[in-house]
Amino acid sequence: MELTATYSPEDNKLRLYSSARLDTETYSRLKAAGFSWAPRQQLFVAPMWTPQRADLLMELCGEIGDENKSLSQRAKERAERFENYSENRAKDAENARKKVDAIVEHIPFGQPILIGHHSEKRARRDAERIGEGMRKSSRMWDTSKYWTQRAEAALADAEYKELPDVRARRIKKLEAEQRKQERYLTHARKALTAWSAEGVTQEQALEIAGWANFYLPRKQGDRPDFHQSPSASTALDGSYPSLYAPRSLAEVVENGKICFARSAEYHERWHEHFTNRIAYERAMLGVQGGIVADKNAPQVGGACKCWASPRGGWSLIQKVNKVSVTVLDNWGNGGDDFTRTIPFHKLTAVMSRAEVDAAREAGLLAGECPLGFFLRSKPSQAETVSEPSQPVQEEPKVAQAPAIPSGIQTPRGPLPQSQQELFKLRPGQSQKRAIGL
Repeated sequence: MELTATYSPEDNKLRLYSSARLDTETYSRLKAAGFSWAPRQQLFVAPMWTPQRADLLMELCGEIGDENKSLSQRAKERAERFENYSENRAKDAENARKKVDAIVEHIPFGQPILIGHHSEKRARRDAERIGEGMRKSSRMWDTSKYWTQRAEAALADAEYKELPDVRARRIKKLEAEQRKQERYLTHARKALTAWSAEGVTQEQALEIAGWANFYLPRKQGDRPDFHQSPSASTALDGSYPSLYAPRSLAEVVENGKICFARSAEYHERWHEHFTNRIAYERAMLGVQGGIVADKNAPQVGGACKCWASPRGGWSLIQKVNKVSVTVLDNWGNGGDDFTRTIPFHKLTAVMSRAEVDAAREAGLLAGECPLGFFLRSKPSQAETVSEPSQPVQEEPKVAQAPAIPSGIQTPRGPLPQSQQELFKLRPGQSQKRAIGL
């Protein structure tokens, strides 16, 4: 039996390929470690990388290679499987409908069930078969649409994960996890140094256990019906003699060395893993050309598009920080403007200060205010500079009798004839009184 283990940095998953059926013990170990069997792909897959899962695959296979299939290739294969499911369910729906048609074509239109007739039992069976067939056809059509949507979602998800801004956000999360592992690693190394010091006394051990505590393994003499292990501070001060057998100072110190040596190694492996993942994601981001802020660096006085920008417009950049920009926003309820800090990876477009100044001079900025502006494709007629034309001599106006309109005009057009009757002057009533002025 040949076993092959692979790791993919794109989805951070471990996979195990087997040429034959695994024995019961190996299968149980894989299930306990979090691996699950993927029948369509014929492999075992773990949802994410961990040191324990990597050690298990190293024990079974000897090495962990690179995954040959990319995330997009797997998404295409998955979409093809979903499309096949959809086609099969559509065929089932069509077959169910044809069976219903075969039953219905022998029944005259509008023929009721004849109570007491020899055909009553058959007519009732046919009615049940027709109803069940129509329900099955409807279910199959719904299932077919479901798998079609799943196929589209599989491709869309793969494309979404490869977007530069999504990759940049993933890098931010990985860097946060890396910093957390750095803190854990620093604490483990500090605790290992403290427990490894020469001539640790009882008082010093209690002080160390106050900030670098750990649990000791159970031993003969511990209460059998109490399954919790004693901590280092509990073993040193002997606060629960009825639950735990006494531990010597040398025993506590030795277990402290073992515990924090393992902890330092564990967090060091996590730190190395995140370092490699960050390097991979940054390399892929560089191949894609980086995010918007990498292609056009934000500047004070420039503009950007983000979720806080006016709808369809641009926000003026008030300040450029190390990894973010500051823009103004307003709730639109008459209150004062306030600032928002937008990270670089959440910017969808950036204009430099020179580009904003050039657009302003060309008359392309509409509705400019401290918050931002809207960008026109061409200057408005009011701002277009034209050559001066010759003044036109206006003819003197002659007073004319006011023309009586044929209808009453409103912002929505002329009033209907039925409503115009309400505004007709009554005998002895002025025009202003007639229209309610």
